[in-house]
Amino acid sequence: MSRKIRLNYIYATAETWERFDLACEQLGWANKSLVQQCVHAFFAKHQGFYAESALKDLAAREMDEHDYYRILRDESEAKLPKYVKGRPGFGVTPLDKVDSLEEGLQRTYNVVTLSNYNAVLLKVARIVDTGPMVQVVSRIVHHHFETYWEKSYLPQIERDQKLIFFVKGN
Repeated sequence: MSRKIRLNYIYATAETWERFDLACEQLGWANKSLVQQCVHAFFAKHQGFYAESALKDLAAREMDEHDYYRILRDESEAKLPKYVKGRPGFGVTPLDKVDSLEEGLQRTYNVVTLSNYNAVLLKVARIVDTGPMVQVVSRIVHHHFETYWEKSYLPQIERDQKLIFFVKGN
């Protein structure tokens, strides 16, 4: 099954919005699908960190793993019990290098559809980050374009513009 995570807005820098729009226009991504792709790619790469963070978080709440997962999947973070052992330290996170994004560069959004597992990991990321879900997803989108623009998106656009199959040297 899949889960729909409601987001009223997504924030991004002007450069990220430019890249996002180019990916949609030039590469055929739909807005909703591209945000989904960003989140799925993020958790494909960082799944281990957030799974370990979930185990730390549930231990600090003295919870069973199954109950913790089920609550995040089927209910909400608000249903989690308070920390018994204090909030754990999660260490350096994959999003630590991405600052909060300004609200002035926002676009309205609706929902992002994720697998159950990635939806749970996204909720864990929100717990680790402590910021609003809109900021977490926005920072993931920004991180995605910072990470993959030069090696994945831009080469496809350039090859099409130059009417070539390979860029010399690649």
